[in-house]
Amino acid sequence: MPYKNKSYIEAGHDQRYKQTEFATLLKEFVYYIEVETYMEIGIRSGYMFNQISPLVKRAVGCDIKPMPGVAQHPNVELYHMPSTELAKIWKDPIDLLFIDADHKKESVLRDFDLFSPYVREYIGVIALHDTYPRFVELTSDKFCNSAWEAAVEIKTNQKYKDFEIFTIPGPYAGLSLIRKAPNHLHWR
Repeated sequence: MPYKNKSYIEAGHDQRYKQTEFATLLKEFVYYIEVETYMEIGIRSGYMFNQISPLVKRAVGCDIKPMPGVAQHPNVELYHMPSTELAKIWKDPIDLLFIDADHKKESVLRDFDLFSPYVREYIGVIALHDTYPRFVELTSDKFCNSAWEAAVEIKTNQKYKDFEIFTIPGPYAGLSLIRKAPNHLHWR
């Protein structure tokens, strides 16, 4: 079934998903893969981060802008800096990585390349937000930009052959789930 026309979104009917899209799914991943370390690149208001951080042993957030809406728990570490700076000091394994910062293809791929080496093989999950915008209007700089092109690059470029990717469309801007798996089964 095709999505409704863009007037549907312009009227604000899908705005409820703008911040909440896939929150329930990511919270389920916390339980499925027994997440200890959650990292979110691009926190903005902290909506997603605030839902995940109480569920994990260690919650790491990074944003270039102030993060006043982020709840402070003992397990929370906030880095007010570009992700490239955090990557220079990061050395620990990541179980669930959520990339939702600068939505340009190059920026999404840069964050993916910087932090995917730390995501645990086979069980770790990388989530890229805004990779299936419902309407072409959402590909503007104001919304999803070219993040969807990063998902296509990861799927098609031989450089990323050890990653499996699956993209879920909408309800607002989509989500790509990625797993580092050089082989389908870890024991094979």
